[in-house]
Amino acid sequence: MFTKKSKNVVNFISYISLFGVAVGTAALIIVMSVFNGFESLVLDMYNSFDPHLKITASQGKTFSIPNINSTLSDNKEIENYSFILEEKVLIENNGTEIIAEIKGVDSNYSKLVDVNEIVKLGDYFEEDLYRNKDVLVLGASIRYRLSADINNMFSQLTITSPRRDAKYIKDANDLVQSVFMPIGVFSVQSEYDNQYVLAPLNRVQLMLDRVNEASSVEINILDSNKMLLIKEELQNILGEDYVVKTRLEQHDFLYKLLNSEKLAVFIILTFILIISSFNIISSLSMLIIDKQKDIQTFWNLGSSKKQIRNIFFTKGVLSVMLGSLIGLCIGVGFAVLQDKFGFIGMQGRFVVDAYPIKLQIKDIVIVEITVLIIGIIASYYPSKILTSKLIKTHTH
Repeated sequence: MFTKKSKNVVNFISYISLFGVAVGTAALIIVMSVFNGFESLVLDMYNSFDPHLKITASQGKTFSIPNINSTLSDNKEIENYSFILEEKVLIENNGTEIIAEIKGVDSNYSKLVDVNEIVKLGDYFEEDLYRNKDVLVLGASIRYRLSADINNMFSQLTITSPRRDAKYIKDANDLVQSVFMPIGVFSVQSEYDNQYVLAPLNRVQLMLDRVNEASSVEINILDSNKMLLIKEELQNILGEDYVVKTRLEQHDFLYKLLNSEKLAVFIILTFILIISSFNIISSLSMLIIDKQKDIQTFWNLGSSKKQIRNIFFTKGVLSVMLGSLIGLCIGVGFAVLQDKFGFIGMQGRFVVDAYPIKLQIKDIVIVEITVLIIGIIASYYPSKILTSKLIKTHTH
């Protein structure tokens, strides 16, 4: 493994193959950790607004709150839950009109979402003063587009919503107009800021003529690791009339997109690693040729083909293991330093200043197994074929 070879070029190519394995391993770990970092960043941005579990009706827009309330209140695994009523509406302010989603939330909502964290300006309607009033907390982008004044108690926004009994909208009689006062601004991330306005549930129920009805229940559980287990339990209790989704399933497309990109990059880098494994084949082949006399000596002393082959195979595997270990140290070291100091920054305006990075043990294990499999295959071919040929040549 470490002794000098009779020809310096063999030493040189051995170091190149070692370097190739180390760089490939480090690259795989770094890139996968960066994808983990972006995945964690994006999901954290959504998670500040999204519950662990969300229940909706499988048929129709809404369901009756009393039908499900007792089931949730009896479940000891549930920390808090909030009934939500959502509807797409038209909001108008001084001639400016936008379409948004009004989200009626009950008094428990502040226990699910840290409203002090997301409400950036003005007030939230947690106090009794606002709970029975027609008030709104606007998404930051919606507030900007409407030029809404949250500091003026006489400021009013006109909300136009579909009448409950209207099958389709053909004239003004199929619409209901209500007036709400903007009292605050929240900001989570651009998609939500541009889509939602929050209002007291009871006021939205009155506006939509859906008293004691909700379009969903948002649930936070005591142990997030039991998310899938509790989801299955609730789904079995509630039956086919309801659909229970976990936090990830609420953004199924986004989660699949992040994972498919990570998989694609992993496959590309693995192919690069396979190409670099030809260095292992070439260095091992040259080593076998360089050690012809030693092979002949072992053969004459009574060693079997398998024993001689295993010498070179073991040497090849040890080289791969050493290279992967060096790459592992480089990759993990880089990830730790980037996470702590953020010395590689993001270009342009982004939510973070430096590339996010997150090490996961499973990725390190996957990379190490992948590298070892490639190394074993690359070491097996020359050790089997060349040693057999050289032994056959010398015996004849």
